[in-house]
Amino acid sequence: PSLRIETRFAQDSLDSTHPSPNLMSVVDFIFYSLGAVCAYLAYKTNPFKQAPESSPSFVSFQRNYVFVFLVMMGSDWLQGPYVYALYASYGYAKEEISTLFIAGFGASMVFGTIVGSFGDTIGRKKTCILFGILYTLSCFTKHFSNFYVLMLGRLLGGVATSLLFSVFEAWMVCEHNEQRFAPSLLGGTFSQAYFCNSIVAISAGLVGQWAARTFSNGEGDNLVAPFDCAAILLTIGTTVVALTWMENYGNKTSPFLEQMQMASTVIVQNQEVVIAGACQSLFEGAMYTFVFMWTMSLEAAAERADMGPIPHGYIFSCFMVSCMIGSCLFKYLSAKLELTSLLSYVVGVAALGLLPAAIGAEYFGFTILMIGFCVFEGAVGCYWPLIGEIRSAVIPEECRSTIMNFFRVPLNLIVVIVLFNISKLSNQFVFRFCVTLLGVSAYLATILHIPERGARPIEVQELDNSASG
Repeated sequence: PSLRIETRFAQDSLDSTHPSPNLMSVVDFIFYSLGAVCAYLAYKTNPFKQAPESSPSFVSFQRNYVFVFLVMMGSDWLQGPYVYALYASYGYAKEEISTLFIAGFGASMVFGTIVGSFGDTIGRKKTCILFGILYTLSCFTKHFSNFYVLMLGRLLGGVATSLLFSVFEAWMVCEHNEQRFAPSLLGGTFSQAYFCNSIVAISAGLVGQWAARTFSNGEGDNLVAPFDCAAILLTIGTTVVALTWMENYGNKTSPFLEQMQMASTVIVQNQEVVIAGACQSLFEGAMYTFVFMWTMSLEAAAERADMGPIPHGYIFSCFMVSCMIGSCLFKYLSAKLELTSLLSYVVGVAALGLLPAAIGAEYFGFTILMIGFCVFEGAVGCYWPLIGEIRSAVIPEECRSTIMNFFRVPLNLIVVIVLFNISKLSNQFVFRFCVTLLGVSAYLATILHIPERGARPIEVQELDNSASG
């Protein structure tokens, strides 16, 4: 998620003119409209309202997890706006910076998958602590301008990112089941976490900007300061994990290679795991590709209309409010629809949001393009808690962390391929590629079948028995 603003912060500092009044009136209207819708939905759905079946012990557990999740995500959001700008300030060319970004995704794809499996064998709590250590070290490398030290930081950050989006969720789902909390409460935890995550993202942007300017050395913003703030958050989050979380495992008796083999067997034997993983990889591959493309697309649309430079931070806030709307809608829609049906609708809406850019931005103009992107971000906000609940239903507990990291391999591969070729591809072609990925993901969602809510989580032994039977 932090990639949303990595490549555009530097551009803000280069804008010597201000957006035109016409452009600002459009963005103002969209922002305030979204804010009104978000406030209404938040009031009606109340993401913080506890279900009747929740107990004091569950509320305590949920608050603890959501706090840790938001602190760790906050550390990620803090870094996002400044990575590209920091590398540029050290004098590196666009090609060298691109190499660093590709290395991060490559590390997440290869090493992240390996390290992520540790959560099932050595313990999810220990692996969450490992995440805090790795990401803190990655922040520390930003104090050095040496290319190879920065490369090490990207490698550490890539591995840490894989852990952030797998082992924390794996720990929460396992602990939720071990404490025998009602399965229906899982969706509320996901919804609350991702609703607040959008607020944290906006707040992190403000805190990062404050830190960069407050600790300036008089020669411009201190671009390392936000990374130091991120390290502080990582220290807080890791300490809370170490002191308050209980350890849980997937299958701690299995050696590393046996654990990888078990996860591979589950993927081969369980069609639903394969389909869910494909839906996730295709959707998130399109999402991360969008991250690199929206700035160029909106800038080109504004330039054609002679609107001047776009307000990147303001637009980012519109996107985050859209995500909050999606999170609120998840809580309402998940009570009305089957999860698989909801997933197909959400992914379909995401594709529709990118359709104007795929057809051709020159045919629609800035306003339609911006509205479409906000629709896409709204779908993203609904997608995150939705896919979390689906994963909790289809992935066996014994290899949850390992399989979740397997899911990230294709999406990282998609991003690496796009990054390698992005300078050769038109905006229109890339968005058509994204819509195609989303279309396939939406179709797969229609053939996905998951256990009924409240059913006991599937176990690897059951898959072995069904396969042999």
